[in-house]
Amino acid sequence: MLKSRIVFVALLFATALPMAAQEKAKEPANPPVPALANKQPTSYTLRSRDFIRIGVINEADTVVDRRINPDGTIDVPFLKQLVPVAGLTITEAQEELAKRFRRYFKEPQVVISISAYAERRVYISGFVGRPGPIAIPPEENLTLGKALSMAGGILARGRRSDVAIKRIVDGKLELITKDVRLIDSGEEPDFILQDEDAVYVDDSRF
Repeated sequence: MLKSRIVFVALLFATALPMAAQEKAKEPANPPVPALANKQPTSYTLRSRDFIRIGVINEADTVVDRRINPDGTIDVPFLKQLVPVAGLTITEAQEELAKRFRRYFKEPQVVISISAYAERRVYISGFVGRPGPIAIPPEENLTLGKALSMAGGILARGRRSDVAIKRIVDGKLELITKDVRLIDSGEEPDFILQDEDAVYVDDSRF
């Protein structure tokens, strides 16, 4: 009986080893590089703190994930340089990088995809229902009217005729005032807010 079991186990291993070898042969010698995908509209304007993946198609050594620096540049190890991309659309940034990759490749096809968007916020204070920060949706604009609505609307005591927007432009404070009544009536277009704008609704009693 013991001899029969030994023979059976030996036959089992003899069968399993070729099958394991076949399965191993099916595996690629090198794992595939994560695919470069560009699902975002190419008209999206890149911003500081966006987290992006860049690379040249079919050139695995060029693929890199990077967060755009506060100064608007990204570090591209293959190029051994910082490349300014913030303020460019995805299409423009791809073209800019392609120019630099032409030192190494004949017709480089550069693809940029966004892994995570930088947070953009505006701040609403004063006589509104829910004061506080409001997130600007990725790839969208946020208008004054929509932001005030998201903040619970202007209270009855709030001054609708003179809503203040504080904005930093080139390091300097700029004050903008809007009459929300004209926006509500359609006499004026809604005002598009920018990242870090501070909106204040004053007291109508003063």
